[in-house]
Amino acid sequence: MATRQRRERRDTIRVLHVDDHSDFAEMVTTFLERENDRFETEAVASASDGLARLADSSFDCVISDYDMPDADGIEFLKTVREKHSDLPFILFTGKGSETVASEAISAGVTDYLQKSSGTEQYKLLAHRITNAVEQSQSKQRVQEEQQRFRTLFDRLSQPTVEVRYKNSEPIVTQVNSAFEDVFGYESNNIVGDSLDAHIVPDDRIDEAESMNQYVQAGGRLESREVIRETADGLRQFLLENAVCDNGLGGFFVYTDISDRVEREETLERNRDLLRHTEQLATVGGWEADVETGEIFWTRGTYAIHDLDPTGEFEPSVETAIEFYHPDDQTTVEQAVEKCRTQGEAYEVDVRLITAEDEEKWVCITGEAVYDGDDIVKIQGAICDITQQRKRRQELEQIETLFQNTQDHLFLINVDESFTIERLNPAWEATPGISVEESRGRTIQDVLGGKEAQKVEEKYQKCVEQRKELEYEERIRFGDEYIQWETRLAPVIVDDEVEYIAGSSRDITERHERRQELSKLKQQYQTLAENFPNGAVYLIDDNFEYVRARGEALKQADLSPADIEGHTPHEVFPDELADETCKHFEQAFNGNTTVVEQEYRNKRYRIRVTPVDGNGNTTKTNTETETEIARVMAVAQDITQYVEDRRELHRQNKQLDEFASVVSHDLRNPLTVAKGNLELLREECNSDDQREQVDKIDSALTRMDELIESILTLARANEQIGSVESVNLAELSQNCWQNVETTDATIHLDITATQTVTVKADVNRLAQLLENLMRNAIEHARNQDDDDDVDKNENVTITIGELTDGFYIADDGDGISESDRDDVFEAGYTTSKHGTGFGLSIVKQVVEAHGWEISITESADGGARFEVTNVEMSRSESTQLESNRMNSE
Repeated sequence: MATRQRRERRDTIRVLHVDDHSDFAEMVTTFLERENDRFETEAVASASDGLARLADSSFDCVISDYDMPDADGIEFLKTVREKHSDLPFILFTGKGSETVASEAISAGVTDYLQKSSGTEQYKLLAHRITNAVEQSQSKQRVQEEQQRFRTLFDRLSQPTVEVRYKNSEPIVTQVNSAFEDVFGYESNNIVGDSLDAHIVPDDRIDEAESMNQYVQAGGRLESREVIRETADGLRQFLLENAVCDNGLGGFFVYTDISDRVEREETLERNRDLLRHTEQLATVGGWEADVETGEIFWTRGTYAIHDLDPTGEFEPSVETAIEFYHPDDQTTVEQAVEKCRTQGEAYEVDVRLITAEDEEKWVCITGEAVYDGDDIVKIQGAICDITQQRKRRQELEQIETLFQNTQDHLFLINVDESFTIERLNPAWEATPGISVEESRGRTIQDVLGGKEAQKVEEKYQKCVEQRKELEYEERIRFGDEYIQWETRLAPVIVDDEVEYIAGSSRDITERHERRQELSKLKQQYQTLAENFPNGAVYLIDDNFEYVRARGEALKQADLSPADIEGHTPHEVFPDELADETCKHFEQAFNGNTTVVEQEYRNKRYRIRVTPVDGNGNTTKTNTETETEIARVMAVAQDITQYVEDRRELHRQNKQLDEFASVVSHDLRNPLTVAKGNLELLREECNSDDQREQVDKIDSALTRMDELIESILTLARANEQIGSVESVNLAELSQNCWQNVETTDATIHLDITATQTVTVKADVNRLAQLLENLMRNAIEHARNQDDDDDVDKNENVTITIGELTDGFYIADDGDGISESDRDDVFEAGYTTSKHGTGFGLSIVKQVVEAHGWEISITESADGGARFEVTNVEMSRSESTQLESNRMNSE
């Protein structure tokens, strides 16, 4: 019963959802639990609430929004990771950007998903939650299995030892407590030593060496009797083994059979251990009957073939060979045949195609078993060497690169004197360096004196900082100095820097060329430091252009060939050329001048500077007493420069704020609305109800399209559309119909006998008017939140004309002077119902038209917004217009 309950709890996936939008969180819960009945979802509204729930209860997964009041999703993730390092965590947010995604990955997020407007996102979210939880549970099961094996190994009553073969010697890597008790050696006194040196009697050394050779060839020892030295003297044991890693090591189990009463029970326990070790070592054993062709596989062999040992598959020699790659089957068949007929043992590396259609590299071994002079069986082992082969190939590639690269590679042993471990052959071309003789010598031995000290300081810095270094250095080898470009990287083993790996490249010639180029480029230093755009010219003492480069040439329909080799009078109009030559003359006299000139409807600021023979700019010839070899002229296009920069800054800010509104604050509630509509559709029982739902769906879809269009417009950097003459009174009345006015009243203070028009984008102007109307009404409501009397809900809004604009005023409580500079900021609001973007949008519309806006106090003590610098026109009206309109 307890087992079944644990299984039910594992099947349930408990999800904690953290999102400050409760209606959206409720929507996510509904759809997730519909997608997968294993989900049990709990929603909280903040990161602090989420941490509290994680402290009180256990969850299989956390999903979290990014924008939240007390802490954002990244901060919440970092706090969760402090106590729950492996808990799946999915960031499910409407704020999609590469920066947020990068921060989430760095903080250890399991997955990242951006909210969208459709319901498909919930199916995708459910899929990612399920994958994350299953991967986490799988990792936990692997850790549990490893712990169970460790417990089995430590608690096994039979002495058990793990060895790795080195130069045919079985080197001890670990022993269990039973081994320590029986043989009298503590683990730390035998690990790292040869097992045979401690427990094999002198008269049994040949026997032990023979068994080692057999085991290294992949052979399995099944109940072989041996004599070994123990703490109580010589004792007889039954020895069994499990080979791993292609004979490089394995496990040995010793069963004391001096008293054979418990022999059968001991053998069974040993078989259990061998099965576990076989699984961990990815090895298997097999035995084939020569006469019948029947074959026996161990569990490890079945596992390598991706087969279930309890399944219907019955192996034979023929069916076993069919698993091998077609190109390797002949190799296996010939090896088996020679072993069967001639008793020739074999070991081959071949490709295996498993039952799951996975290709593996395996090492298979086989040897004949005799009954007298007749071969009756073939016994062998199979080992998965796929990873070993891959590592060997990688090492071979690295070694090939090490031996053949032209860069000078080296490996330094980090000891007190920095000993050379390896040099690649490229060093042989370096004076005084022998690759073979340098191995094992210190840096002092090879370089000596100050040269070695400079190198050792860099090595010490690499060790202390534990990070890569890249630098240039000049080192003397024999009588020759070489300029090196060197890279160092620490090699860390067990949290200690054991080696320094590095590469050096001879850049002596490049360094010399770089110095020459640097000297030649000094004449352009002023340009590199001060030239933003335009063109640069280099002029000789004949007033001929030596060099002419820059975008301004192309803008003026000129090319370098049109200018270089010519004088100003051959290129430009005479008046402009005369003035230019005067400045050239002053520069050759040592004076720097600045002049503004106009050419082909472009305005340029030109700085003319003397340059000495070394390419340096000078002040005056008398001050520096240097020969002036050239004159440099830098022309900068300054046409509308300041205005363009200001306009670009304003537009970028507007676009950023506008995109933030559309992508986050509008899309989230629209997503909730569409999701709830899908649920409502399922509850409809009549055609009328379904028709109403369809109308709502159509409206929401239209809203989504409009939001997308507006967002596209904002990102396209378009501010206003076509400008036309707009009737201010008519537009004000139309806007009033689009605003929820309750008991508010509008008054038009516009001359009835005249038509007042404004040059504007009609849609953006309507947006301005409606936002100011809503602001007045919502501000009045906000002031009444704590009052019992609706004293401000009948607020009167007045729209009137100014000499160069118009105003919108109300009779509410007004806006204090201290707040007037802040109300236009995006997100600023004093209303519980406002978004804080209405007045920000008003300001954008004003700036997009080139108008100005200011806030004063109205005649009735309320707020008065004045929009000025507006292009207005007035004409006699053909009919009287109403000055007042009341709206309930």
